[in-house]
Amino acid sequence: MRLAAGPSAGTLSATLSYLCEQLAAVCASPVASVYVLEEREDLVLRGNYGFPDAVLGEVRLKVGQGITGTALETMRPMTVDDAALVEQFEYFPQLAEERYPAFLALPLLAGPRPRGVLVLQREAGPFSENDVLLATAASRAVTTVLEGQHPQGANLLLHGAGNKRGRILGVAHVLSRALPRRQRTAEISDDPSSDLLNAFTAERQDLRALADRARSASGDRVRELEEAATVVEDARLQERAIEHLTARLPPSLALERIAAEFARALASHGPAARRAVDVEAFLGAVAHRYAGLEPIRVRRGEIVAAVHLSGISALRAWASGAVGALVAGSSEESTGVPVLSALGVPVASGLRQLFDTVGNGTRVALDADSGEVYVNPTAAQAAAWRR
Repeated sequence: MRLAAGPSAGTLSATLSYLCEQLAAVCASPVASVYVLEEREDLVLRGNYGFPDAVLGEVRLKVGQGITGTALETMRPMTVDDAALVEQFEYFPQLAEERYPAFLALPLLAGPRPRGVLVLQREAGPFSENDVLLATAASRAVTTVLEGQHPQGANLLLHGAGNKRGRILGVAHVLSRALPRRQRTAEISDDPSSDLLNAFTAERQDLRALADRARSASGDRVRELEEAATVVEDARLQERAIEHLTARLPPSLALERIAAEFARALASHGPAARRAVDVEAFLGAVAHRYAGLEPIRVRRGEIVAAVHLSGISALRAWASGAVGALVAGSSEESTGVPVLSALGVPVASGLRQLFDTVGNGTRVALDADSGEVYVNPTAAQAAAWRR
């Protein structure tokens, strides 16, 4: 079976998304996605049909993480009738994958070398053996494109809107929006409601302290910081979680359900969308704490990258020593942009092609005065930044 690869002048994401559209039709699946193996252990969503374009480059998994990462780790196809019932499943609110719980994850191999994973999703399973054979045959066009992709490390210039807070050199740290679905390592409690409420309380206390530090550092009242603070204090989130627990939904699934409810608001604009970003970040932090997992910390000197930057994520990044931020969406869609601006941190937003070129560890030179971002700057460009 042969599929057309689309226009040769397009980006890798555009070509892969074109192939995903064809694969979705051939394999009778409303969702088709290609995760590309990068930096030896990162699986990055680079092509998709069925989800919003904004998720490309932002959704990331480690090898062995989730259904997709497990398929690559074991080097064999994985079929799941209902992902909600599988412990390996990693939930991303921006995908709202509960609509398509049946999964087929197929490793993409170039000879013995893994190059990525093709994922097909449907409203209901199972995927048959014939489905697996058909997807395997159709996936060869994807592997061919990945083999011929342009080398990483190219020097590129992105244009966005800067916040006039100077310029900085650093390495990128892509913020993950995944909600973990892991049980704590200790014995499971007889009272999950109490454990979940304790996670809410502990996270709320930490974020209150961070907000107070930010208020002292900025010296002025920042409206968006106060918007994020109201999310932390919103008792309705906690009450909604308890309602789901009363309906016998496990705590991790309860948090996923609430995040999905708010993620739908991201399709709108203005205050509703911004609040949804902050709610999602808060629930993600609660989910990590409940599961007994340390969230991935931003390191001092890194530049965070996100599609939408929540005020809560901005606070944590600032407290950890982040020196800048790159945002694919507009500044009006993220409370984190004005929060960091008030704290004097350089930010560029409106970088529509951000995740076509930037991943974890990518070297970046950010000029927040002009809104220009050099990806993998040359030695001369880096030297000029240090003057």
